[in-house]
Amino acid sequence: MIMAKKRRTQKAEHAKAKTRKAPAKAKARQKKAAAKRKPAKARQQAKQAQPKIAGRFNMIITFDPSHAGTAEAELKAALGRIGEKAAIARTEAEGLIKAKVSDARKAVERLTKLCRSDSQAFKVTHHYTPIDNWCKSELKEMQKAIKAASAAIGQSEKWRLGLNKRHWDKLEGTKLILKLTEVIERDNVDLTNPDKIVQVEIIGKEAGISLLKPEEILDAQKTRS
Repeated sequence: MIMAKKRRTQKAEHAKAKTRKAPAKAKARQKKAAAKRKPAKARQQAKQAQPKIAGRFNMIITFDPSHAGTAEAELKAALGRIGEKAAIARTEAEGLIKAKVSDARKAVERLTKLCRSDSQAFKVTHHYTPIDNWCKSELKEMQKAIKAASAAIGQSEKWRLGLNKRHWDKLEGTKLILKLTEVIERDNVDLTNPDKIVQVEIIGKEAGISLLKPEEILDAQKTRS
């Protein structure tokens, strides 16, 4: 009788111990699962915190791709000298940086003056081009943006298309130019001395569209020579 009672007591205590261990194990598993989820959640939050490039930047800058680090430093220094604290980012295209400035046209005007007074400030950066609008580099999307931009060309003004494409090969040059210009309802095309330039910068899956006066694009090499 005593032995039977002792065994029942031991079983009861063992059952209680198991009951106590179960929640502890469950908590341990929950902590382990949470630890695994945490990095993934942190990565997701970091990803969401990263600014989207499309539509955020309003200037692109070409540079010597063999001097990327020098180009970034040169760009920051030049923008700093004209009072701009710019956000910059490399693009998927070699030799091309995006920048966010307060006013791209005014920045180019000031940079042009700086280039004329100190040509050494532009050793490896070349073209500074304002971007008015970003869209997908699908033909219909680009045509829509170009049509909207070209509406500001006066009926008597001369114009031309400026086109650069990088990491994009859906249409070859001549066909692409014809498709992009067919939506511009202005007749006075002038390739050498235009009043306005419809500038199209295709970079992979996106395109930057601008309507610019010739002096609103800085060609540093040409300006300093």
